[in-house]
Amino acid sequence: MRQIHSIQQGPWLAMGDYNVVVHPQDRLCGTDVRDMETKDFKEYMRDTGMNELQYVGRNYTWTNNHTYSRIDRGLVNTTWMMTMPNVKVQVLEPMVSDHSPLKLEICQAQGKKNRPFKFFNCIADHPQFMQHIEEAWKDRSTNGRMQTVWNNLKGVKEAIKSLNTQHYKGVDGKIKEIRRKLQRIQEEMSSKLQNKELSDKEKELKGELEKWGKIEESIYRQKSRVQWLKLGDSNSAYFYAQMKNRNHLNEIQNLTNEVGTQLMMEEDIEAEILGYYKKIAWIKS
Repeated sequence: MRQIHSIQQGPWLAMGDYNVVVHPQDRLCGTDVRDMETKDFKEYMRDTGMNELQYVGRNYTWTNNHTYSRIDRGLVNTTWMMTMPNVKVQVLEPMVSDHSPLKLEICQAQGKKNRPFKFFNCIADHPQFMQHIEEAWKDRSTNGRMQTVWNNLKGVKEAIKSLNTQHYKGVDGKIKEIRRKLQRIQEEMSSKLQNKELSDKEKELKGELEKWGKIEESIYRQKSRVQWLKLGDSNSAYFYAQMKNRNHLNEIQNLTNEVGTQLMMEEDIEAEILGYYKKIAWIKS
């Protein structure tokens, strides 16, 4: 599979029996999962950038009627996650086999909703960051101490949001524009050799490209929550794929209500969850 990965350029899916567990919870009623039996497979996933698709249905895909294990899974490469993230693996009933068949499902993309503001670490590297924070913290005193703290924190949040909007919104667009400018400069330099003005401009654009490339990578890393891979070596595509995979894993694609009906529509799932917690709140009151 490593060889296939090295020559495969487009999106690809590898789904089936890998005969290996990955996590401690992947085995029930058997020997404990040891690091040595998961090491090679984890290294393969790390080296190739393969991601495991979200699965629904049975927790375990194989059994000998004593031990239960999850050894069947669907893996996709980075290109797949960047282009087709809305898929999942359904683990079906095994019937007469010791393995549960896997079924690939295409999910309905959920509509975009307003999300809470997230603080990205790169904002703190802005040269005016501390100045914005200090100014936002001033002159917000009230009669109550906690109200003062609340007002100050709210002011700081607005200052950070403003800084983010002014300087860090649309990072991918900034990078594309810098690359276009750099390409034009280098094309012009090919016919105007040893032109100091063009050479200085090229150096400036290369510096800008490196700066914004690091910022983009830092943002994608934070969104993906991948902690083991260090920044550098242009890992943006990998972090982006991990972020898309994490967002998909966090989505609730279907839900079975208390009478056994499976809900697939987003508005039905939302109404069921709200109704459930309203019922709990009413019982407690």
